[in-house]
Formats: sequence, C-alpha cells, structure tokens
Amino acid sequence: MKMQKNIKTLCKKQSFIKITRKVGKDWYERNNGYIVDFSKKFIVVQECYDFKLMGFILLPVKDLEKICHNKYDKSYEKIMLLENETKNLALKTKLDLTDWQTVFQSLQKKKKNVIVECESPKIQSFTIGAIKKITNKSVFIHHFDATGLLDKKPTEIKFKNISKVTFDDRYVDVFSKYIRKRKK
Repeated sequence: MKMQKNIKTLCKKQSFIKITRKVGKDWYERNNGYIVDFSKKFIVVQECYDFKLMGFILLPVKDLEKICHNKYDKSYEKIMLLENETKNLALKTKLDLTDWQTVFQSLQKKKKNVIVECESPKIQSFTIGAIKKITNKSVFIHHFDATGLLDKKPTEIKFKNISKVTFDDRYVDVFSKYIRKRKK
C-alpha cells in the first residue's frame, strides 16, 4: 500500500525517479524517468537519459523493489526544467492498465510495435515487433531481427515472464519503418 501511495505522489508531482526492479533471484534492473500513468498492477514511465526524454516503458508493480527520489534527482529535475525538456512529458498512447490482456489490446488497437522483455537470467528474451494475438496467458509478437527481417511466425510470450514493455520509443518506431519479409 505504501508503494502505491508513493507512486501516486511521484506521478502527480511529475518527479524524476530512479527505479530498482527485481526481475529474478538476485537479479535487478534499473530505470530512470517520470511516472506518467499507473494502476495497482503497472506503472508507465517516460524514460530519461542524459537530460533527454525518451520513449515509454510499462513495468509490473510486483517487480518494483525501490523508487528513489532524493536531492540528486531533484537537481536533475531542475536541469530538465531549465533545458525546457519537461514540456514534452506526456503519455502519447493511453493504455488500459487493468491486466496484461488489456494493455496489449490497447497497444494492438493503436497498431503499436513494441519491445517485450523477459529480463530474468533464466529467460533473457528481447522480442520486438507487432502484436499479432492475445490470449488470457500470452501475447504473440511478430518479431523482427537486427537486420529488420520478420520471423516466419509470431513468438509466444507468457505474461508471467514479462518484466518490461517498451512503446512509443524512437528505436522501435524508426526500426519498424524498415521491416522486411524473408524471401521464400
């Protein structure tokens, strides 16, 4: 309950934060940015690096180990404001954050390509592409590789393994323009 209250406050104040997530046994990942939306199950963060706003990541609340907003983060915030960067702080694609199904349905409806990551050391998968099918336990992504070639069939990713979803991100959006089908 304390985490939810903290999330709500940080979102409302548009505070720059550092997040530590536990994605596996003794395995942690970190992200920086601003919480732009949240529910009981998820937070949406507009990532920030080198005083520049980036794309959006969706993270499961259950993985959040710590959200930090200290004097250093406040100083970072001040620079972001002086650089006029925070004027671009806004969620571009509204998501239904009820559960994984509704999240992916929202993204699919907007025809958004995504990156779905399973960061646990046991799985470590990175899947980028269009959402092709959604079931009650999985999402199917038509993955394309580092050369832009589409896989022959969509990749199934179980919701329980997902630790991060990226969307409305420059990498995804630019790369998606250059997808190619494999020759038969």
